[in-house]
Amino acid sequence: MAKVGRLLLQWDQCQIAQDQARDLVASGEYADEDTAFNAACGDEELYALEWRDLCERLTEVIHKKNPDDGWHATVNNFGWRRLNGHKDFRADTGKKLLAALLPASECAFKVYHYGRGLAINNAHHDSPTWDEWYFVTPRRNISC
Repeated sequence: MAKVGRLLLQWDQCQIAQDQARDLVASGEYADEDTAFNAACGDEELYALEWRDLCERLTEVIHKKNPDDGWHATVNNFGWRRLNGHKDFRADTGKKLLAALLPASECAFKVYHYGRGLAINNAHHDSPTWDEWYFVTPRRNISC
């Protein structure tokens, strides 16, 4: 198994709001970070733009790592039952790759280099302590 490499991307809505709050205060739009943070938390467009950018960057990464769109993933410590499993799937965009792997809930995650593939560390309401790991590697000849 390859070693987890450097951080490529991350998604954390709280961090996005904190960063935006600092920018709003620095620009003079808000006087204090608490008020700016509350405004940033309610800014759906901010999250939509950040999500789009993250998915586009991930698409670029997966095209470089695997010009074919077949993937094999293993998961360790999934959810509150801490299950392990695997699946083969196709994904030609970052958005499709994340949708194929992550639970349909509010997640915070970090994407790392992992040899020819990716390692994704995920946290959500059923796994809040960052114990959930996905290891995604290129797989040829997938018929799904």
